[in-house]
Amino acid sequence: MPVLQSKLLLVEVDPQLLEARTSLLARNGYEVSTASTLTSALRLFRSFQFDLLMIGPSVEERERTAMAAISKRINPKARVLAMVGHDQKQPLADGWMTSSRESDILDAVATLLTRDDNRRSSAAA
Repeated sequence: MPVLQSKLLLVEVDPQLLEARTSLLARNGYEVSTASTLTSALRLFRSFQFDLLMIGPSVEERERTAMAAISKRINPKARVLAMVGHDQKQPLADGWMTSSRESDILDAVATLLTRDDNRRSSAAA
């Protein structure tokens, strides 16, 4: 169940994943903006108030780390969800996940948007 009025920025390099995840999130009631590069993601993040920055698995680790760090400086209230490989974590993110199942993605997004503490968590299923 989406959190009402939630604005998400989805960053994904792979065009097929970007389209599929955008469609999934929009179908489930989220307002989704997209970017496929670090530069465009940060430009959007500086211009609009997003509730969640979702960084896809095809984004290089170095860029995921930079996005997470910079986004927290721009908007400390925004949550960051990093989708990572099985042997990875994203320590600067509020949550990370390894699953690509649609239900797991939706659960992780909803969990981060409704969590009111500052602890980081693994949203992996």
